[in-house]
Amino acid sequence: MHGNTVIVDALQLFYSCNIFMHYNDKVLCLMGVLNDYDLSSLANAQSPQGNERTGTIPFMALDLLTEKGQRGEVQHLYRHDLESFMWVLVWVAWRYKDGQLLPRKIRPLDKWATVDAEQCDQEKKTFLDDFLEYELPDIEMPIADLLLDCFEAFNKDHDRRRELMFKQWRPQTGASGHIMVEKLELDDWEFLNLFTTTVAWV
Repeated sequence: MHGNTVIVDALQLFYSCNIFMHYNDKVLCLMGVLNDYDLSSLANAQSPQGNERTGTIPFMALDLLTEKGQRGEVQHLYRHDLESFMWVLVWVAWRYKDGQLLPRKIRPLDKWATVDAEQCDQEKKTFLDDFLEYELPDIEMPIADLLLDCFEAFNKDHDRRRELMFKQWRPQTGASGHIMVEKLELDDWEFLNLFTTTVAWV
């Protein structure tokens, strides 16, 4: 089934980037392991040695593609890694079929790999804003539903964070200071729950 091929191709792409591995647990279940040393440090060092943001541009989270993100001024969060995997799924779905690279004329996302980080950020935002302008690739509906549900969850969380940022800077009526609002970033499990509760994920 092509839907399964998309997942396999995406995982193989992660393998080739040396950031995703797997092992069999005690009951022989396949367990995925994210293996990303971008922010690692030497054993005798107090912190990472540099601020340069590394990554494969077409697959990086939008926050990390910005000018601040490329300077290393954006904290690398769990949600960035989950978003990265979603971009890998999109890349594979629109460029491959049954493990074979599609003809160039029907690969609308190729430009992502030929522009710099900030331009890629704009290209990917355009993709999200004008999603209906892109012909849906020939993939099974469960995979298409998964992609749509995941990006809907990302967009909802983005809108939630943006609304909170505005609230944090809105002065209180008749008083100095700012309104205290709920936390901006969700905990890892709270963020993952946005996806695992969608119909397509289940």
